[in-house]
Amino acid sequence: MPDHIVGRHASQNHECGTNSRTSTKTSARPVVRRFELITEREAQEIETTASRQLRRADTFLAAARYMVRHHPKAGATTIRLAAVFASRMHRNRHGHIAFNLDATVRELGISRRTVLNHARYLRELGLIVWVEHGSKRNVLRARHGNAFGPGHGYRGTASIYAPVAPPAWDQAQGHRIRGTGYRARLIGFTVAGRDRAIAAVRRIARTKHKNRRCTPSLVGTSAPSRQQVVARVKKNTAQGRVPSTLASARGVLTPPECQAAIVLTERVQREVWWLFDACSRRLAYALRPLIQAGWTARHLAAELATWGVPAHLHDPAAYIHHEVSRRQHLAELSPAPAASASAPRADDGTRYEAMLRDRGRHTPAWQRYVEQGRHQLRADLAELRERRRAHAEAATTAYQPVLRESEEAFLTSLPSESWVDAPTPRDIYAARAHRRAVGRGRVLLAADDVWQEHLRDHIAAAQACEILRAQWASEAVNVPSSAVESALDVGGEWRNVRD
Repeated sequence: MPDHIVGRHASQNHECGTNSRTSTKTSARPVVRRFELITEREAQEIETTASRQLRRADTFLAAARYMVRHHPKAGATTIRLAAVFASRMHRNRHGHIAFNLDATVRELGISRRTVLNHARYLRELGLIVWVEHGSKRNVLRARHGNAFGPGHGYRGTASIYAPVAPPAWDQAQGHRIRGTGYRARLIGFTVAGRDRAIAAVRRIARTKHKNRRCTPSLVGTSAPSRQQVVARVKKNTAQGRVPSTLASARGVLTPPECQAAIVLTERVQREVWWLFDACSRRLAYALRPLIQAGWTARHLAAELATWGVPAHLHDPAAYIHHEVSRRQHLAELSPAPAASASAPRADDGTRYEAMLRDRGRHTPAWQRYVEQGRHQLRADLAELRERRRAHAEAATTAYQPVLRESEEAFLTSLPSESWVDAPTPRDIYAARAHRRAVGRGRVLLAADDVWQEHLRDHIAAAQACEILRAQWASEAVNVPSSAVESALDVGGEWRNVRD
């Protein structure tokens, strides 16, 4: 299998073999067909693509840098767009990327049309394929389901791309592929591909070794070192070693203890300025002897604030590790301070509430209120409370319904046979208020007969008026007097109305 594919920059003489000088060399090398751009949209889908799936960003960038030579319009901007896509591959376990057009335009600093054109170049090169096409459909509706409401807003559905490796790149790199399409897998290398992969790994290793920093004791440099230069102290072998007051053993900590140490270290970092940008895990390991000895965050911050820090400190964790060892060896570190009674306790919010409550008591308005109005206001409030208490005690629990008319008048307006054995409205309302059954039975008063007679007279008068109104409105004036007299004779006092 050839090591590379002839691109668009290759000479036609190499392909046709018309040059007499190079005909011998090119005859031994098989000619590879020129890469054809994938311009059909049907071939740019994840189901129909000939490219295989990629999950690693560095592999996708390597494929993009190689394949960009096969497109006449692709260039550096295409590589930049591929790098943006590669930076988003870690967000999905399949490597799929959401094509956020506005965010990509802001990140690259180019126009929307340019971004869309170079995304099309990547599709034509077989480097990305469509998983889902963007649309105007509200993605928030599908996300919230039945809980979607007017307050959720609108957000269009973005295009989803899948980074892939075209077969031309696999062939050029010497990859052995099993399967076809998006589900194809890398299973090995050819001889040339293996040599190329080994060379690439060695090149990356040399680059990392070249950029690695060495300690000043091994390599001399003219630049000022940011490491602290520690003066050598001559050991006094005659004098015994000063016993340390700290725990020298670095025992194995459990995961909860490691987490607590890291949290304590982060508190110390907020108090000590030269520890802001340091790694909290490394600092927790360097401060482990002090933490195991019982030092608190407040005591650690006070101790570190007294240390002389170099002007250019490159590694605070290494500096602390060295200083703790040195001071522990020379017994310059005091034992763990005992927890004093004046140590600040955990605040649950009461101190802040007390501060807000006491803040307004030192203003002129508060002083004027205390001198002039507080005594009288408290006296008035006490009087109102006492009055309400007395009123509540004197209030009766009996239910007193309010009727629109007299109860007796309401009852007498009904036929006597319909309410003699029925409860009164007062009984009904009282029974409902006290949640009890309504009783039955009632005795008529002696004055009820007079009221019933009065109501019958009113009914007779109303009937007579209706007859007279009908007589006057009709065209026939001669109405039999017997009909009128029989109607008016009911009341006794309306006999001479017609005359």
